Amino acid sequence: MDTLEKPNRVRTTKQRQAILQVIRSSRAHLTADDIFQQVKKSQPNISLGTVYRNLELLTQAGSLSKAVFSDGKARFEFTGAHHHHLICLSCGSTVDIPVCPVGEEVTAFMKSSNFQPCHHHFEVYGYCAQCVTN
Repeated sequence: MDTLEKPNRVRTTKQRQAILQVIRSSRAHLTADDIFQQVKKSQPNISLGTVYRNLELLTQAGSLSKAVFSDGKARFEFTGAHHHHLICLSCGSTVDIPVCPVGEEVTAFMKSSNFQPCHHHFEVYGYCAQCVTN
């Protein structure tokens, strides 16, 4: 039985493979509905609920990461290099920030507060160059 190559192994199914293929082939951060619309093309009997359950399972297994943007919708991407996002409030485009803004000051504050971080997200909201010029 095949498993996905991540820390917590999950059995591979055709539906999970289709979900992962959609995410792999996209350059955007996709919502569950975006993924559902694409997967439905190759798996016409799949339900939105099945997509949600599999996205949560794959996130819990460490294969995907989930970020909730200002519109309240969760978006998914492969777990990879630690990064953050610039998010356009007009068109919704996102750009990965290649560096982490959690620097020495924040780290020292967490340490002095005896705070043990598990994970964090950093998003900057504004307007992309294309929306600013329109």
